[in-house]
Amino acid sequence: MRPLLTPEEMAEADDRTIAAGTLATTLMERAGHAVAHRAIAIAGGRYGKRCVVICGQGNNGGDGFVVARVLAGSGMWVRCLAVDPAADLRDAAGSSLRHLCASGGALLPFDAAELPRADVIVDAVFGTGFHGVAEGAAAKAIVAMNEAAPPVLAVDIPSGVDGATGRAEGPAVEAQATVVVQAEKIGTAVGDGAALAGQVEVVDIGIDVDGAGAWMAERADASRVLPRRTVDAHKRSGGSVVSIGGSAGMSGAAILAARAAARAGAGYVTAGVTEAVEPILSGTLPEVLTEASPGEALGPAVVDALEPALERADAVAIGPGLGTGEAQRGLLDALLPAVGIPLVIDADGLNLLAQRKSGLKDRASSTVLTPHPGELGRLLGTEVANVQSDRLRCAREAAARFDCVVLLKGHRTIVARPDGNAVVVPTGGPELATAGTGDVLTGVVVALLAAGLEPFDAAWAAAYVHGEAGAMAARRHGTNGVVAWDVAEALPAAMASISGE
Repeated sequence: MRPLLTPEEMAEADDRTIAAGTLATTLMERAGHAVAHRAIAIAGGRYGKRCVVICGQGNNGGDGFVVARVLAGSGMWVRCLAVDPAADLRDAAGSSLRHLCASGGALLPFDAAELPRADVIVDAVFGTGFHGVAEGAAAKAIVAMNEAAPPVLAVDIPSGVDGATGRAEGPAVEAQATVVVQAEKIGTAVGDGAALAGQVEVVDIGIDVDGAGAWMAERADASRVLPRRTVDAHKRSGGSVVSIGGSAGMSGAAILAARAAARAGAGYVTAGVTEAVEPILSGTLPEVLTEASPGEALGPAVVDALEPALERADAVAIGPGLGTGEAQRGLLDALLPAVGIPLVIDADGLNLLAQRKSGLKDRASSTVLTPHPGELGRLLGTEVANVQSDRLRCAREAAARFDCVVLLKGHRTIVARPDGNAVVVPTGGPELATAGTGDVLTGVVVALLAAGLEPFDAAWAAAYVHGEAGAMAARRHGTNGVVAWDVAEALPAAMASISGE
């Protein structure tokens, strides 16, 4: 996995490296050379090409001075523009400016008229320590970069993006690419920054990175943890799943969760549904066993009906198509203390949990919660906007509060555990923005739990597979034409592809 650093963690890494004997100016030179190399690639060459480098006051601006000097020395036409020409630059940034001027370059006041003539624009205005709203000359420069036709290459992070949260509260650079120094930052991995950064390239400049609390999942990581069947496998060795949901009128959610669990490798799937839903599910999924509860709403009686299945189960899911009435509340109250195996709670199960004063205190085994931002807001007693403003912090807060693994769905799904460690999942696109895909994800999570994966691994690996399946479905049906069933049906191919089968 790739480490994802906060601005504070990156600053500590800088300090350690400098304390060990590497000069700050040396690190700035290395960063500037790496950005210059990428700028040449974007411009399509050096000779006859034009670059405008826009610099701020801090070390990000210092990197920009190095970029301007290196590009000019390579034969490119360069303009180095300052958003604040009167700034008093010191330390490494000041040294880099002096080297630029000594080589024949100059730092000029920002002029938007220079931008349209460039083949590439380098954004070195704000670094990862930025937070708040860009104002004044910096805001004008950001808007001008976005309005100009040439591609923008950002240094470490698009200016205007908060390096700790990925949030852009005001104007922010829309980059074609971002060269990230040593390790990707939280700000380019989640939130607005993930979309604004464009193609992210991480360059090694010799900084001692250690102690990251968040990581970006990669394909090799998912391949490593996904279960593989042995030649002597049987239906029990694939794991036994019980999925509870599907009150009257909500059979689709129960069908999707059960289908996804089977498609994700569970060897034995039992669905706890109402009598009204049972014939629909059985007629659609002949491979799934059913236990029916009388009436139109699931209640505590289904726990008794499922007792034999629960005794042989390896993991349980509850929530898809459940409903939130008194009967379902009683069902959750009965299930939580009775089930001593891993449990996934989704959808209406989460809404009921949010109303439960005791939370998960009566659970005897591990739990995975899979909320979307609205459901997480209800669990934390806050607004959706607050969740979206700092998704990583909120996922960690919920994991600590409920002492479980939390999978926060959305663009760049976040999986957090109670100790604060978190994984960001890069797969998953707009094709998943359709009803029922969350039920499919629940089925994948519970299947991987039943296969024996640790809850944290099961959650992020399921999200990775789910996103890959969505991409496969989109290639076949188009982004707008994907439905949840398509994603469930693509799960085997996605898992095989990730596993290298």
